[in-house]
Amino acid sequence: MTAKGHMTLATTVALISFNTLPYFLLLSFKKLGIIYFSAIIGSIFPDIDEENSYIGRRLPLFSIITSSIFKHRTLTHYLILPLIIAIAGLFTSGLNQLICFSFAFGILMHDVGDMLTKGGINGFFFPLFSNAKIALLPRALRFYTNSIAEYMIILFLTAINLFLAYLLIKRILH
Repeated sequence: MTAKGHMTLATTVALISFNTLPYFLLLSFKKLGIIYFSAIIGSIFPDIDEENSYIGRRLPLFSIITSSIFKHRTLTHYLILPLIIAIAGLFTSGLNQLICFSFAFGILMHDVGDMLTKGGINGFFFPLFSNAKIALLPRALRFYTNSIAEYMIILFLTAINLFLAYLLIKRILH
């Protein structure tokens, strides 16, 4: 999935959460913005192991180091990474905790997006089932990265994002 797809998927699920979970009504615009921004960064972070990715081009030194240690769609795409970040968040508080949880959520949404593609993710449950390929749909329903199908999904999710953002703003202001 492209960076646009990952970001759109993460923001859609975040906005669904903001609109449906009562906890988010208690948060300020600032905190909602921090959660939203952290989820977006988390949603593109796993591709740091790919030098030509959106984030890899913006952080080339970090990407070169990461890609020389890990192959693409390995450690940065395993469930263990967002779990470690979320657990680390348990040892913080306030905004740092929100950032950790939101960043981990974004990584998880990235992985969900990759599980919708033809490639899926090998070893997602590392160190358990290290060789298992994980995908969320049958192969016939999955799409190729940067395909027309992916852009149709992005367009659909963008429309949902706009509607959900409208609902959220309307709820907060009233």
